[in-house]
Amino acid sequence: MQRLDLELAGEFLWMASWLLHLKSRTLLPKASVEEDGGDPRQELVNRLLEYRRVKDVAEYLYDADVVRRCLWEPRIETVNHGGELELDWEDVDLRVLARTYLEVMDRFAATHPPPLQVIPLRFKVQDKMQELYDTVHQQKLMPLLRHLNSRSDPEEIVALVVATLELVRLGGVRAEQRRVFAEIFLRPGPQGYDPATTFHQEISEAADGS
Repeated sequence: MQRLDLELAGEFLWMASWLLHLKSRTLLPKASVEEDGGDPRQELVNRLLEYRRVKDVAEYLYDADVVRRCLWEPRIETVNHGGELELDWEDVDLRVLARTYLEVMDRFAATHPPPLQVIPLRFKVQDKMQELYDTVHQQKLMPLLRHLNSRSDPEEIVALVVATLELVRLGGVRAEQRRVFAEIFLRPGPQGYDPATTFHQEISEAADGS
């Protein structure tokens, strides 16, 4: 009896007996149930709905309390010693102070990353495609690797490589290599290249494919 929660046990026994009472009423004939006051299950439904409303209100109040605690500004009470507080620098460990400062700066850098800077492209692939197409058709045979080595800007070299691959795909030029790691030569391809026509054609093909 000392360890048993009599209040909780009493609530459990009352609930069990009430449910047994409802169950016994559902087993009675319909005529008897109507005389006793209607469907006994309706009382259970009403209790469950009331419990749900109470639970929703409790969850709302709990969330509101959490939000309110998060919005409160922390307050630090300062103790007034009646005069200016003097710091004994002999008790300050400079290594601990420096390490703390570095940790604070690392956390600040992690939470405040620098803004992303998008550098505009200085070389367009479409322009390089036209340049390569004209050069190949003028020279009839152009060494690609030598042409790339003559450029000092990495962005221009990347644009030239992408332009070469795109021209080969479109058939504007042909790439030939006699052996592995040897020079790559570009020759005029079977197809002509017009930037405007090619652009509109790719747009129409993409629209048809979608």
